[in-house]
Amino acid sequence: MSLSALLPSVAALTEPANIAGFVALGSSITWPLLRRRKAILAVQVAGSLLFALHYLLLGATTAAAMCVMGALQGIALVVLIERRHRIAVVGATLAIGSVVSALTWNGLPSLLSQGGQAMSAFGRLQLDTQKLRLWFLASVFFWCSHNLMVGSVFGLCSDTLALTSLLLGLWRNRAPAVKLRNATA
Repeated sequence: MSLSALLPSVAALTEPANIAGFVALGSSITWPLLRRRKAILAVQVAGSLLFALHYLLLGATTAAAMCVMGALQGIALVVLIERRHRIAVVGATLAIGSVVSALTWNGLPSLLSQGGQAMSAFGRLQLDTQKLRLWFLASVFFWCSHNLMVGSVFGLCSDTLALTSLLLGLWRNRAPAVKLRNATA
């Protein structure tokens, strides 16, 4: 299969699913490069909602629901002050996500989107932004497999760009000891 076979035609780019995917792609490019946890989570919420619309329009209902669960987690983690409340919301959305996944079951794509959402959920609970990035790195592999299966070009673009941005963010924000060692070398 060639790359040109995967890319949508110019006419297809004006379809609502692709417009939503294109706009959602902007959040995938932006959030891994941010430094502040709240900013990361806020941009992720917007992107999650846009990707939910994208997947819904593609007919990937489990993925759409997992994106909504991710958005709810992001909102709760920004708004709630007490850590135990945040953990409770993430746990509740994971449980609800499991039920929704069973109700919208579409085989392996459903399992992959649920796995990607779970990895993201664990990432959102991290206070350390580097650990957050590592969990999201694991999430990208689930979502990439899902997006290949459902034919989401913008999802695949998002995965590729998020992977690149995550690796850049991990490198750029590496431990001070590494920076010091490199500076003295």
